[in-house]
Amino acid sequence: MRRVTLGNTGLQVSRLGIGTDVLRDQMPDPIERETEVLLAAWGLGINLIDTDRWYRTYPAIAKALPQMVREDLVLITKTYEKTAEGALNDVCYALETMQCDYIDVFLLHAIDSEEQYRSVAGALEGLQTALQRGWIRHIGLSTHAVPMAQQASQYAEIEVVLAALNVAGKSMHKTGTREEMEQALRRCRAAGQGVYIMKPFARGRLIDDENKDEQLQPEQVEPALAYLYAQPYVDAVIPGMRTVQQVSQCAEIVERIS
Repeated sequence: MRRVTLGNTGLQVSRLGIGTDVLRDQMPDPIERETEVLLAAWGLGINLIDTDRWYRTYPAIAKALPQMVREDLVLITKTYEKTAEGALNDVCYALETMQCDYIDVFLLHAIDSEEQYRSVAGALEGLQTALQRGWIRHIGLSTHAVPMAQQASQYAEIEVVLAALNVAGKSMHKTGTREEMEQALRRCRAAGQGVYIMKPFARGRLIDDENKDEQLQPEQVEPALAYLYAQPYVDAVIPGMRTVQQVSQCAEIVERIS
């Protein structure tokens, strides 16, 4: 799997990452199945893991980490908190639960307006304290909103932007057009921020996802991914992949088109 540098962070990330928010759908024995998917991704050269304490996948990541090379892994998680104390608590919880010494990138999560960004100033302060203590390496934010993406390039403290984007222009909370989001993320990348993409399948609306255990439809998946990998400002994409089969399928497509 080809790797690129995530903006100006110096982090080398695989072009395909794994978003863990859908892994918890797996039953029975969710931790075992989550771990299996994570290790399958690692075996295919995928080194970017995107998570969140509320995805409840920290235990599976902790189980998988001993079989990975930590220095080669880029681990990203998030906080919804608004205060410095809350954000620091989230950092400490992540470190303890995933049983690791540092997090590569910690995101202010679901920031969809300038007003909301100002409201999490305390959390940003907490992440900056964690940065100074060596608990995290970089700070970023995630957004579904075009206006926030347009503003993000002006924030020197933000090194990484996770944004919702797909060929249909969905999952952006009706805040703007696909073209406006493209332009905004192009500015983020020009400012040196790393850019990676969530919701490439618009939360399943662009693909036949009724049977979650079966292979995704390649005639639907490949065009959706090809659109994103054609964008020069996109460092990586994190589809929701639930099974080893789906990880292998997406990895094969990305190897071929990116």
